[in-house]
Amino acid sequence: MGFTMKKMYLFVALLLAASTAFSQVAKNSWGFDFGLSYPHAISQNGGIVGNINYGVYAGVTRYFSESVGLRANLKYDNLQFKQTNTNPWTETNTTVLAGDIDFLYRFVPCEAASPYFLIGLGGVYADNSANNGKASDSFLDYEFNFGMGVNVNINDNWDFTTEFVYHSLPASNLDGHYGTSGGGVLGGNEDTYMAMNFGLVYYFKKGEPSNLCQIYEGIKAPEVDYERIDNIVKKNTANVGVNRAEVKDAVAEAIADFHKQKESHNVILSGVNFEFNSAKLTAESYPILWHAAMTLLQNPDLKVDVIGYTDNIGSAKYNKKLSLKRANAVKNYLVARGVDASRINTVGMGEENPIASNKTAEGRALNRRIEFKIHK
Repeated sequence: MGFTMKKMYLFVALLLAASTAFSQVAKNSWGFDFGLSYPHAISQNGGIVGNINYGVYAGVTRYFSESVGLRANLKYDNLQFKQTNTNPWTETNTTVLAGDIDFLYRFVPCEAASPYFLIGLGGVYADNSANNGKASDSFLDYEFNFGMGVNVNINDNWDFTTEFVYHSLPASNLDGHYGTSGGGVLGGNEDTYMAMNFGLVYYFKKGEPSNLCQIYEGIKAPEVDYERIDNIVKKNTANVGVNRAEVKDAVAEAIADFHKQKESHNVILSGVNFEFNSAKLTAESYPILWHAAMTLLQNPDLKVDVIGYTDNIGSAKYNKKLSLKRANAVKNYLVARGVDASRINTVGMGEENPIASNKTAEGRALNRRIEFKIHK
């Protein structure tokens, strides 16, 4: 068991360390959650915990805001007990069927890995496969739950979850034997158990994108710093075969003159950048995208393809996925600013169609770009 648990801990640690995904947080959402459980008795009456402990669960989660939610779960657990105060030892397998309703609170919903707290109540049906005559074969009761967990974002629709949940019953015969001393949160006689759960959450319905995580929320009259953009272009186009004046003109056209376009036209949003190997926008990207969103709102007849590109570092398949994530990050920002999602299409081109050489850092920086294809 120790080796198995070590592998579980290592898996969770690696997943948390590798999580760099970015997805738009919704103001509210519905999710379907399911997974596996490792239940383990915390205390029992005169014995030791056996090795045959396992479980599964499934349910529905409703988040009413970015942080606050309720979860209704059904679970099946099998716990094994070995009574050492009998001769010979008595082995008991207890099947637990429970339905729980838990309150959830996510502490940092904007982060890729968000810890959360849970507390709740549930109804329990327990069946003991063997006993020493001091307890009934089965019983109905209720349980009190509290615990901590972590949501790890995978993409816009999926989260990985792991949690530790403490369960306390007022009954004393979960292990098939009545106890004699008090214990447990609800006063049960030393029969409580904890479950370590691993699972997934699929969000099948999401509300409007939240503004909670936007760095530039509350800007009233943004001014695009064209001189700063020009300096970015100068820095990134030095020693690269790119016409800087043409790039500058494309930037100005993209964020100031959408309404002048008569037909489909591609423009590069210079200054819209991402963190390395990530779809998380950097701070200097927001003023440009804010202005682009305002322009789209002022021109409701315009539609746009948001096209993401990468450099050639990494596999072509991975870069294709990353470029689409970056295009979706831009779309999510525009939608959060009020642009109708139906007006925006996203495309991931990966490392295709480079505009500069990938042999230099400067060229690769230029190739990691976002293009707008504007349609009337």
